[in-house]
Amino acid sequence: MRIEKINENKIKVLMDTAEAREWNVDIKNISSNTPEIQDMFRTAIKMAERDAEFYVDGAKLFVEAIPGKIDGFGMLITKVFSDSDLNRAIDNCSYRGKIKKTKLSAGQIAQSIIGKRIFKFNDFENVCHAADAVSKEFSGISTLYKLCGEYYMLLIPSDRLIMLDIEKVMLEFSDRQEKTLISHGRLNELAEIMIKEDAVEVLSKYFV
Repeated sequence: MRIEKINENKIKVLMDTAEAREWNVDIKNISSNTPEIQDMFRTAIKMAERDAEFYVDGAKLFVEAIPGKIDGFGMLITKVFSDSDLNRAIDNCSYRGKIKKTKLSAGQIAQSIIGKRIFKFNDFENVCHAADAVSKEFSGISTLYKLCGEYYMLLIPSDRLIMLDIEKVMLEFSDRQEKTLISHGRLNELAEIMIKEDAVEVLSKYFV
């Protein structure tokens, strides 16, 4: 994912074909509210703050899907503070009438901290400590993988509201993997599945 700052209130987000496929995003489904697309928006805004000093500052966000330069997917994200800002953004939309357009509030961006997470551990002892630390709070799908001497824990919570607290605890023992570094699909393809189901419960019950 690459961020280009157009001005103080607008950025361009570009993804190559592989990234767009992993996020499961294209010009037709950009307005849908899937966990993958919410997670993609959260990552884009986080990168924009870090790399382009683009801050939401309480504004709503107008999102326009655009074709990638050669391949892949792109979008323009514009901050809107009023109805007139929104109307101006719609008037300037290059693909108006051809694609769907959506608005996301800052609150919706914050709520996008949901869905699956993958954490990398350097040793099995830390895996066990992390599982024990979150065992009372976490409910959902958990799988433990091993790849190239390192351990990866996949967590998919049944209640998205608990994920922020779970993540804080997990990061005391591990590193969260961004989609560009490691993916669920890559783990399924290349890694050894050590505990396929209920890894958190199994580890906390039998290995602590």
